[in-house]
Order: sequence, then C-alpha cells, then structure tokens
Amino acid sequence: MGDELKVIWLLAVGLGSACLFGYIAQKVKQSPTIGYLLAGFIIGPNSPGFSADSYITDQLATIGVTLLMFAVGLNFNWKDLLAVKELAVPGALILSCISIAAGVFCTYYLGGTLLAGLVIGIAICVSSTVVIVRVLSDRGLLHTKQGHIVVGWTIVEDLISVFGLLLLPAFASASMTSAGSDASIISAILLVLVKIAALCAIVYLFGEKLIEKLLKIVARTRSHELFTLAILSCTFMIAIGSSYLFGVSLALGAFIAGVIVGKTDMSYQAAANALPMRDTFAVIFFLSVGMLFNPVAVIDNLPLFFGILIILLGLRPVVAFMIVKIAKYPSTVALTVALAISQIGEYSFILAEEGSVLKILPDNGYDIIVACAFITITLNPILFKLFNVTGGRDSRYSNVPVELSLQKLGDNPEGKLSFLPRAIVVGFGPVGQTAAREILKRGYHVTVVDQNIDAISTLKGGEVETIYGDAAQFHIMEKAQPENARLLVIATPEFSVTKAVVQTVQSTNPHLKIIARSRYRANLADLSLGDIPIICDEDASSEKMISILHAELDKMGKLS
Repeated sequence: MGDELKVIWLLAVGLGSACLFGYIAQKVKQSPTIGYLLAGFIIGPNSPGFSADSYITDQLATIGVTLLMFAVGLNFNWKDLLAVKELAVPGALILSCISIAAGVFCTYYLGGTLLAGLVIGIAICVSSTVVIVRVLSDRGLLHTKQGHIVVGWTIVEDLISVFGLLLLPAFASASMTSAGSDASIISAILLVLVKIAALCAIVYLFGEKLIEKLLKIVARTRSHELFTLAILSCTFMIAIGSSYLFGVSLALGAFIAGVIVGKTDMSYQAAANALPMRDTFAVIFFLSVGMLFNPVAVIDNLPLFFGILIILLGLRPVVAFMIVKIAKYPSTVALTVALAISQIGEYSFILAEEGSVLKILPDNGYDIIVACAFITITLNPILFKLFNVTGGRDSRYSNVPVELSLQKLGDNPEGKLSFLPRAIVVGFGPVGQTAAREILKRGYHVTVVDQNIDAISTLKGGEVETIYGDAAQFHIMEKAQPENARLLVIATPEFSVTKAVVQTVQSTNPHLKIIARSRYRANLADLSLGDIPIICDEDASSEKMISILHAELDKMGKLS
C-alpha cells in the first residue's frame, strides 16, 4: 500500500475488524473490549495476513489514552466516593497494597526487577470500570447498595493508578542514575511531587476559572462544533503542557483536564460531545494493545502468567470478600465486590504501556498483562452467573419507593435520597420558567435541562437541579434520570428536539407523563409521538389573535 494511505487502511481495516469482533463478543455476552483486542492481534505483526502500521497506530492510540483519561477525570465524583467512604476507601487501599506487594513478590521471585514488579503490581490492582459497569447493569446490581460500594471502590483504584502514572517517570529516572540507589529514587520522587504540587497550585488558582470562562464564552454560541473544539483543545493543551512543563505523562495531564472541566456547569455537555471521539480512539488504543500482544512471550513465561492469574482470580477476590465481611456487610455484598474486582482492563494497559515506554517493564510483562486481561474480562460475567449474583432490594431500603431507591447517592446537596416526586423541564425560556414555577408549587423536585449556559449558571445553587446541555443527545437526558421522574415538560418549540427527547425517555420510563410543545401545527400530524398532549404555538397564537380580534371588533361595532 502507498504510504499516503496507511492511515486510511488502518482506519478501514482496524475499525472494521474491531466492529466485527466487538459485535461477536457482545452477542456471546462478553465485553466488546475482548473483540477489540482480538481484532488488534489479527491485524498486528504477530499474526499472518494484513499488518497495520504500528507507528501510526501508536500515535492514534495516544489520542485514545488521552481521551480515556480525560473521561476518567470528567466523571470523577467525590460525592460517589464519600457516600461509601467507610468501606470503599480503606478496603480498596488495603487490597491495592496487598495486590502490589503480591505482584512485586511474584515478579522478583521469578527473576524480574523490583521496578518491573512494581509496575505489574500497580497494573493488577486496578479493575476495568467499563467491564464492572456493564456486568453490574446486566445483573441488575448497578443501582443497589453493593453497586455503589463497587463504584466507590473502583474510584479509589483509579486514583491509585493515577498516582502510579505520576511516579513511574521518577522511578525510571532514578533507575538510570546512580544505579538506582535509594537516595536517587527518593530525590526523584520528591522532585516529581514538587512538580505535581506546582501544577496543582496553578490549576487550582488559575486553571479552573480560566477554563470555565473560556468554555462559557464558546457555549453562548450554542454551536456543537465550536464547543467540541473548545473541549478537545483544552484537553490536549493541558495534557501536552503538563507533560512538557512538569514532566508528567500525557495520561495524567488529560486526567487533570477532565477534573477541571468536570467541575464546571458544562461537564455533562462536554462528556456528550467528547464521547464519540473518545470511543473511536479508545477502540484504536485497544487495537494497538492487541497488535503488540505476542502469545509466544506468554508461553515462554508461564510461571509469571499463572502467578498473576492466581493473584487476580484467587488472592484479590478472597481478600476483598474478607474485608467486606469484617466490615459486617452481608455475604451478597461481599461476593459482589469480590467478583467485580477480579479482572483488569483499560487502565492496566495504560500503566503497562507507560512502563514499557519507560523501559521499566520487559516485553513479556506487557504481553502477560494483556493475556491476563483477556482471560479475566472473559471470565467475569461467567463468574457472576456461576455464583448467581443478581440485584435485589436491600432490606434497609424496603420502605423506599422503587423509583426513589434507584437514585444515585450524592445527587443532591445533602447527599441523601430525595423523597419528593421528580419532574424534568426541558428548555428554560419563558414557557419553561412558567412550567417550572407551577410544578415547584405542587411540591415536586424539578430538574431543568437547557443549552443556555447563562440561565443554568443563574439557577445553580437554587431550588432546582440544573443540567447544561442539548436535551436531544441521549447522554444529556440520561443524566436527568428520566427513569426516576413522574413528569416531563418539553418547553422548547423545536420539534426535532421533542422527538429525540421522547424517544430517549420512553425507552427508559414508558410510564412517564409527557407534555410537549411545537412551533408549527403541521407537526401535530406526526404520529410517532402517540397520544402525548402537544401545545402548538400557532394554535395558541391563533386563539389569542381571535380573542383580541373579537374584543376589538366588538368595540368598533359599538362605535359605529
């Protein structure tokens, strides 16, 4: 193939293969990640046939890593963690320390270096959030007490992986100077910590306000393209700036960018706009991981391979189960946590890749981590099915209505469940404001969704919950939790938005009462919305016009 078409060939063959094998994995009740990794192996140099350009793939995969870590920072929520902090924080820290120690011991005992063992230890102590959320959702566990604990647990593991990314360059630098003496390692770590402290100070004092102002300026244009460009440019500028000025990895810089944007009013819309690009480049990242996988290296290092598998499928679940039981939680909660964390995934790959780039981790270590991820991700849903772990009502919430017990912890200022009936108002113009005031008078908890950033900023901290974003996008309406609402008022006159919103909410809550608005009478002939009551602006204007005409004509008639 010509050099000028290498990128096109990679996208055509790589994404096509990923789609095919991801679909097959999905059909057999596995994570699509397995399919992506397998597709990468097939188009890689370690299998016959077409071989994609590894240099170009690595460059595109770097974009994928950056966007993945941006998404981690964007979705990072201290409230979710604080809601289960009594168990998730100490439990995850204890388990991670034991996992890292076991990884170091296993690697060093089998002839590896301590630094290589440390990378492997950190890589195997972080579970795949993507796999966890999917499996818990499939089993009806995501919005249960144990689901909240698992999510909080993974947040702590993510933080540990971020801290590991932070320290890896310091360890690599120290290992190349003074023969890796204790003094050089300590000084390198201290230097990195000073740089990180300086970076955090700059971000806290200047970065947050500056980024928020810039995004608000762009958001006022109500242009999806400009807002997406603003998000991506901020992400990559912060990532590359952090890397070059402070010596941290691109992944860590992207995580910081995500945390900054996640604290603004525009976080939901930022996630919705970045999601398609993140998913596409994340697939390319998984393809690159699969391309580098060499099964021969695993066969040549079976003791290390089986050692890590024993840690992942034996030691970690047993220790997690014991920690939860010692905390006096039911066996169902302990078993859910134990099974959920018995796998590794995307962030393990990021850590392993960073270790390989820094020449800390040998090639066989990288291959073994990928192979272990293959096996543990595949086995995870099977283990849940084998142990018959499914969702059920927690006795402590037995008197709470179903629609309220499903609400996420930490969604309101008090961090408690709101027992008010919920209503959603899409569009906060004059019509939406009138509707919201009337609904509030009736004692409802109101969530407002609007693309006017100034209106959302004004409402923030008031008596209504606010979400900035385009309600026509599934990700935005998903954040409004229509499954827990009783009433939806669509106050925007754009009929295309109305149709998109209705299709989204009816798939999650078919019993939701909906009142909509349309600008034109012609839209009322559209039968796709069923029997939803629709207020037509043309009809309302006509009725008002007739009313005024009658009054004026009556006056004129009397005068004559």
